[in-house]
Amino acid sequence: MEGEVDIAPVPPRREAETGDGVRAPAVVVAESSVGVEAPVSQRLGKRKRKRVRVEEEEDDEPELGADANNEEDCGVYGDEDCDAVEEIVGGGENDGDGGLGVEEGVNMAADFPEDVRGDDSCTDADSGDEIWEGDKIPDPLSDEEDDDIEAQMEVRREEEDPEVLLAMGKTYNTPDDFKRALLMYSLKTMYDIALYRSESMVVAAKCSYVGVDGVNCGWKVYCSYEKTKHKMQVRYYVNEHSCVRSGSSKMLKRSSIVFLFDERLRVNPKITKNEMVAEIKREFNLEVTPDQCAKAKTKVLKARHATHNDHFSRIWDYQAEVLKQNPETEFEIETTSGTFIGSKQRFLRCYICFKSQKDSWKGTCRPVIGIDGAFLKWDVKGHLLAAVGRDGDNRIVPIAWAVVEIENDDNWDWFLRQLASSLGLCEMQHLAIISDKQSGLVKAIHSILPQAEHRQCSKHIMDNWKRDSHDMELQRLFWKIARSYTEEEFVNNMEELKRYNLHAHTTLQLTSPITWSRAFFRIGTCCNDNLNNLSESFNRTIRQARRKPLLDLLEDIRRQCMVRTAKRYIIADRLKTRFTKRAHLEIEKMIAGAGNCERYMARNNLYQIDVHGVSYYVDMENKTCGCRKWQMVGIPCTHAAYGIRPVQGMPLWPRSNRLPVLPPPWRRGNAGRPSNHARRKGRNETASTSNNNKMSRAKRIMTCSNCQQEGHNKQRCKNATVLIPPKRPRGRPRVNQVSSSCVIFLLT
Repeated sequence: MEGEVDIAPVPPRREAETGDGVRAPAVVVAESSVGVEAPVSQRLGKRKRKRVRVEEEEDDEPELGADANNEEDCGVYGDEDCDAVEEIVGGGENDGDGGLGVEEGVNMAADFPEDVRGDDSCTDADSGDEIWEGDKIPDPLSDEEDDDIEAQMEVRREEEDPEVLLAMGKTYNTPDDFKRALLMYSLKTMYDIALYRSESMVVAAKCSYVGVDGVNCGWKVYCSYEKTKHKMQVRYYVNEHSCVRSGSSKMLKRSSIVFLFDERLRVNPKITKNEMVAEIKREFNLEVTPDQCAKAKTKVLKARHATHNDHFSRIWDYQAEVLKQNPETEFEIETTSGTFIGSKQRFLRCYICFKSQKDSWKGTCRPVIGIDGAFLKWDVKGHLLAAVGRDGDNRIVPIAWAVVEIENDDNWDWFLRQLASSLGLCEMQHLAIISDKQSGLVKAIHSILPQAEHRQCSKHIMDNWKRDSHDMELQRLFWKIARSYTEEEFVNNMEELKRYNLHAHTTLQLTSPITWSRAFFRIGTCCNDNLNNLSESFNRTIRQARRKPLLDLLEDIRRQCMVRTAKRYIIADRLKTRFTKRAHLEIEKMIAGAGNCERYMARNNLYQIDVHGVSYYVDMENKTCGCRKWQMVGIPCTHAAYGIRPVQGMPLWPRSNRLPVLPPPWRRGNAGRPSNHARRKGRNETASTSNNNKMSRAKRIMTCSNCQQEGHNKQRCKNATVLIPPKRPRGRPRVNQVSSSCVIFLLT
């Protein structure tokens, strides 16, 4: 269980250029820490710019953002792909936001060497990020991630339902959020909505339809700032249209197209202006001009390029801050020299390994490392290489990570050498490396760490093996083979596959089963992993961070490591048992499954355990079992759990020389017979009764049966006894009967 080494936040430092560092409270519980300044993009975006007042065109609506561009100042001309764009500046001054101006276009692909810019084989689709077979690695950050996913799903639902976008009393964080909601409402409903008031505290819009008789449509919405909630709130909303859907929108301008295509242009910067026009027509059934789309695309790419350029230009500053706060951290940056002496260097790759993460892996984790690469979702090519460990409670521990331009032999060799130097892997004998079947990584492992055991992810082996087959029986047989703990079990399962499908058996033998079947794994790592779930779990935690620029990406990873270690420190501090919770559950599971075992005792703590006609030897002293699971996992298997000696009876317990322990003092109860009645209800309490059809006896006045007075009972009566006449007996009164002889006598 991790907790011996902790990562504590370090207060951000105040800089003369940005001036926005805020000192936050922190509890340092370790020698080294991982801490730097706040996200860099927040500081880079706060540069003061001189705003220029420009006249807007007639058809320009207020921008979605806080800034606006003058479309008359510049014109954009380009081919169909908009790859080469020429800007013609008309006024000589930059517009309000600096998005389009005299600055020349920047080619962001120049941040990496030429051989990378020509590589178009990489796509924006990862093969990873999924957890297989219920072997999900528990992680304290998973709850926060689930909350983020739920919030994103809620945002998507709001975007799809126009009636949810606007509602009376609904709040928005900023005026821009309300304007985006108006835009999506107009696009989804096809009503022509226009803003007639747009200020920092008040935003109002109405339907721009005017009938033939001059009567306007009554739809209107008013949103203003609410001080108590610190948000924008809808105060007035008339959701009734007296017009027909016009099929046009005055809000669909360049800024709106920027908002709609920001993410799409990040995924595919080669979208042409004509494709953008067709996409808007298909999705919203609205018409825009190709020139509008071309200008919007230029604005998006320029803003994104400027952000990336700022991040790459501050990489040395970020390194200095990290090393200042964490002196023993390894932060290596490699660049390529410029074309001439004195020119700027070009970023090549960087490697980060915090001391706290390194100490956590050495002190609390098993000698197992999962290595994988993930595609960075930038406008330029880039990959994130990461090494992840597994602690005693089966939780992930990121060890080191690197940003490189591409996954090739040189970068994998460089990353693995840096990792081996940081952790001292070359001297370790019991070490297992889990990875996918990547040629560059496999070569680096065999050349740098020849003594390490290399395991390949069985999930990827199975997917490649049965790529063209959908037979579920083949998948079941494969997992039986992959989860075999002994070579005999492996041979039997392979024979079963051979009888079922000879061709599948032949092709599976070519995949080198010694790298993915547990039957051939070495003993000593206390880990039976044949899946690379460590790397897949880590990639899942940084799914959103991989969309961010360089420094924000590195900051998100550092912050997650800091929070993760702090939470695990709390868990470890509260742990009162000898083993972790997961280890206890595994042991209880093994004990519960030992019902079908039969035990035969031998000498020297040796047992023979028979299960369904198969015998296994169990050595309690050396902690070994014939099934090899105990040696491989480190937790007693079902056979070993049944072979554990039971505790003897109380008469056979040894006598200790310590004084007997007294029980706690007895609680003195009330004298007399204990009451069987519930407490009396208070005046304002409802009397409980089991019969809802019966009236409660509350507020009834008792009558004494001794003196016939009210307010007390017979036990507390001090008055004289009052005699009351006897009650009339129940039933019909009886009539005295006379014999027949008497009746005859009287008649005579």
